[in-house]
Amino acid sequence: MIDGPHLVLTGGTLDLEQLRRLAARPPLDAPHECLFWNDPYISRQMLAAHLDPTSDAASRRPETIEREVGWLVSRLGLAPGMKVLDLGCGPGLYCSRLARRGLDVTGVDFSPSSIAYAKGQACREGLSVEYLCRDYTALDYEERFDAAYIIYLDFGVLAPRERDRLLAGVRRALKPGGAFAFDVVTPGQPGPEDGQTNWDLSPGGFWRPGPYLELTRHFRYPEAPAKLEQTLIVEPDGRVSVYRIWEHLYTPEAIAAVLEAQGFRVDGIWSDLTGTTYDPTSPTLGVLARRT
Repeated sequence: MIDGPHLVLTGGTLDLEQLRRLAARPPLDAPHECLFWNDPYISRQMLAAHLDPTSDAASRRPETIEREVGWLVSRLGLAPGMKVLDLGCGPGLYCSRLARRGLDVTGVDFSPSSIAYAKGQACREGLSVEYLCRDYTALDYEERFDAAYIIYLDFGVLAPRERDRLLAGVRRALKPGGAFAFDVVTPGQPGPEDGQTNWDLSPGGFWRPGPYLELTRHFRYPEAPAKLEQTLIVEPDGRVSVYRIWEHLYTPEAIAAVLEAQGFRVDGIWSDLTGTTYDPTSPTLGVLARRT
């Protein structure tokens, strides 16, 4: 549930105890407390990050996207006219490449800015792509697509209940034997230690157009396993917004069990979605599943 910003000023004084409580370790899979993906300002910053060809902050660099698209088309045997579903499509970086190859592509994303850009780009290029601004865990298709994918580790952001809802929707959306490709983070991926804290005083940037204090803490949940990047944005008037980016971690055995429970079988595992041979020490997995 999204409650919106908290106020930590009382009579002009910063309430440090309340700020400490907000920065504490939350329960596993606690959601954002403010809009994130569909926040008007943040979604524009996300769009800019997606479109930056020199950064991997929101989307992979163009050369990697080209390799992923080429591998998926080859590995899945995608041919002109086949129907493909892109979940979390952002500004259409994958959709447009597939559409240029003659595929019938539908892209779904929760960011109004990204969807607006994707539609405009498709119009400018004369590409026939269906773009929908909606929650991709609430799919309502029935045996329409030959293949579906969710790329750049977005699968791991989902809590188990959301993940299983997504898988159920993808299974319904796929034709019998249809393919579902995605990538996830493994427990061996290096990263910040549990409790590590960073801060920054910004004159304006990703989170807000004006000045703010950014407080970020990293937490690990070995029982899941999962990790969390929790960011508090403190504005000059004392408003505090809490954002949480979760990453659920999977081994090949764990992801196979999750997929089997939702009516899929694993068709192959790699270290990424360019077809790199699986290495047990890899920080990521590229997974190809088939609807059973």
